[in-house]
Amino acid sequence: MKFIERKKLPQISVIVPVYNIEKYLCQCIDSIQKQTYSNLEIILVDDGSVDQSGMICDKYALADSRIRVIHKQNRGLVSARKAGVNIAVGEYIAFVDGDDWIELDTYQSLIENGREADIIAFACYEEYGDYQSVRKNNVKEGLYVSESERGLIYETMLMDTHFYEFGLMASLWSKLIRKDIIVKNQNKVSDQISYGEDVACTFPCLLDATTICVTNMPLYHYRQRQGSIVKSSAKVPRSNFINIYSLLLGKFESVPLYNDVLKMQLYFYMWFILLAKSYGDLGTGMALIPFLKVRSGMKIIIYGAGTFGRAVREYCDKSQSIKVVGWADLHYMTYRGHGLDVTSIDELQNLEFDVVIIAVLNEKTAEKIKEDFVKKGISEERIDWAKKSVLGMIQLPDWVTRRRD
Repeated sequence: MKFIERKKLPQISVIVPVYNIEKYLCQCIDSIQKQTYSNLEIILVDDGSVDQSGMICDKYALADSRIRVIHKQNRGLVSARKAGVNIAVGEYIAFVDGDDWIELDTYQSLIENGREADIIAFACYEEYGDYQSVRKNNVKEGLYVSESERGLIYETMLMDTHFYEFGLMASLWSKLIRKDIIVKNQNKVSDQISYGEDVACTFPCLLDATTICVTNMPLYHYRQRQGSIVKSSAKVPRSNFINIYSLLLGKFESVPLYNDVLKMQLYFYMWFILLAKSYGDLGTGMALIPFLKVRSGMKIIIYGAGTFGRAVREYCDKSQSIKVVGWADLHYMTYRGHGLDVTSIDELQNLEFDVVIIAVLNEKTAEKIKEDFVKKGISEERIDWAKKSVLGMIQLPDWVTRRRD
């Protein structure tokens, strides 16, 4: 494999936030050290780890002069990223989460194909242990230079035509970004944002870029750790959503030509994260948002045991006005292993119910699941799912949108 000489091309600072990931950290650092693109600065940010992660970072730094280590108090991912970008010296900044890894020619491929763009966006592999899938951007590959060309990205970058799909992947780790752009925007993100922290930085960066290159080369390996399919259902504080909304609204209002389309995308994005992480705090007056077919006193079946499905189930159990008679998911065995009473679709046979709700926050996926239920003999009139058309008629909670001086 051909190696690029480090003196001829821009330096890239690779920032690795690290917190209690000793099991995976060596694979991550090794994949960066062995890059065919050698002009790298590697910044390992130990965010107060209590396992051996910090010692592993120090060991690598002793053996490689390109590696710098920051040891700091645990204050979360945003704080760790800020610590890294604020000492970085590279012309470009890249991020790799400490439990993930990258292809050995990642930065060579991006520099060779990125055409010196301010931001280079790429694709990834999602790793599930025994299988992997490729996740791509929903934006046409190419170089976007003029304002009208960049406008093609702006029109769908935060949400594509369907609820809910990003036009461009929201993750910072799927981007190579010029230092001045990332430093400016990362430092504006509140350390208190723990859900949606990538969105709060990625999309303001895109609006500040004068050239954007999009490629669907899968170069990053995003690890879904065993058990991570059942993530914490802990409630995210209101301040998290308020901070994201305020930050993005202010940024979007600074782009007059695309103000309306960006604010509409923000509206649906807020519904996306609120439904997932603040379901019991929405106060819409509906029996079960966003399911118009559900009425108080009904018996329902829930399909979906992901973040949204668990939120809906918890809400129904607490409200007692809607009775859940069945709960199913394709990956029911995994959820059962984590103590959830989830079954297969076949086990729903002969249950008495009024409505099946598909608790999946991707309208295209939900429609495919709906067709599967129809094939099993359930009338479409008795099936409901999250629809963009319905959410478009419901106002966001006032506590999110209220202006604060």
